[in-house]
Amino acid sequence: MTTSEKLKLLKVIKIILLIFYTSVILFYLGLVLPQYLACLNCNSGEAMEVDIWGNEVWCFGESKEFVEFFFQFSSIVTGGLTFVLLICCFLIHYLKKVPV
Repeated sequence: MTTSEKLKLLKVIKIILLIFYTSVILFYLGLVLPQYLACLNCNSGEAMEVDIWGNEVWCFGESKEFVEFFFQFSSIVTGGLTFVLLICCFLIHYLKKVPV
């Protein structure tokens, strides 16, 4: 593969990843993070909390544990996608500087 073919392939991969990343980050910031933050300071006596959107969130028992697990899993996925996108951008930048 030539450098220009590698560049084109990396740009296509970057665009596909950016589309996927945008949907993941919107889901993460719009749904997962507000629910986690609503249940963060929940006392054992309080069964329901309200997130920033005004939705009621169950914050006890298995529901609270699921929200915490889903937040941690989503954070890892979002961080991993960010890392892959950064590597892709650095590779594109490096290949542009390499003489043909």
